[in-house]
Amino acid sequence: MRKARWWLIGGAAGLVLAAAGLWIWQSTAHSSTPEEAALDYLHALESGDPDAVAATGMKVSRTALDAFDAATSLIEDAKVTRVREDADGASAVVDISFRLDGASQEAQLSLGVVEDRWIVDSAGLGSLTIESSIGSDVAIGDATIPAGKGIPLLPATYTVAVAPTTLLDGESSVSVLPGAKTTATVDVAVRPEATAAAQDSLDELLETCTAPATTEAEGCGIRIPWGTEFRDVTGIRYRIDESPTIALSPAGFTAEGGVLVATVTGTGQNGEPRTTTYRTDSWSLRGDVSFTADGLVLSPW
Repeated sequence: MRKARWWLIGGAAGLVLAAAGLWIWQSTAHSSTPEEAALDYLHALESGDPDAVAATGMKVSRTALDAFDAATSLIEDAKVTRVREDADGASAVVDISFRLDGASQEAQLSLGVVEDRWIVDSAGLGSLTIESSIGSDVAIGDATIPAGKGIPLLPATYTVAVAPTTLLDGESSVSVLPGAKTTATVDVAVRPEATAAAQDSLDELLETCTAPATTEAEGCGIRIPWGTEFRDVTGIRYRIDESPTIALSPAGFTAEGGVLVATVTGTGQNGEPRTTTYRTDSWSLRGDVSFTADGLVLSPW
């Protein structure tokens, strides 16, 4: 009796272990057919979870995953409508249907076998190109992508904002579809904060421009009429009484109304040592301004 009881207990424990092993195998097993792999990918897209997409084995950039994490609308009601597997059993094409932003869509996914696992290839991504009149980059959530260049993204709808968002204003909602190339334009306006940032950048530039030197620095708007009074200059020292005030426009920047004092030392035209102080109340600069993902850059002419 005692032996029979132990046998029954051991048998029950074995069944539990077997069931647990089967569950673990099922939960970690790779997709065994093209249809299963396609559905795994579609369900990951429906979930909006970047980790779920990565778990399908598809090659997706970190930028695309970060952007997907900020998607504003996801695909819904995704279905596989047709599967065509090549005779060699190494590639397949799957027709799919889904809804995005209330609109019905159809597309094709290409799949291949990688390490005995069916995986959706790059045809499952879409390409997005954003054109912006100002700025070199745009932002989707925490992801930054270059403007004017096609970037592979996961199918979804995204809100694209010009970067940096602290200095520029403008955004657009764009849907990305599998295998499709999408181009959109974002209208951009310069925020008031950009002018303040540009003034700070200009002030830093002017500190460099007015460091002690023997000649006027180029691109700084400094022109000292010492030629009629000096045969040779051995040193120039500056004092900024008032920095030029900057103004931004789509064409670049202007900075006007500066007050600059320059003291020139050298040899006068008569051959004697000479020191003369010059002052201008109309110090001005002009140049180009460009916006990057991190801020702005002034390029004086």
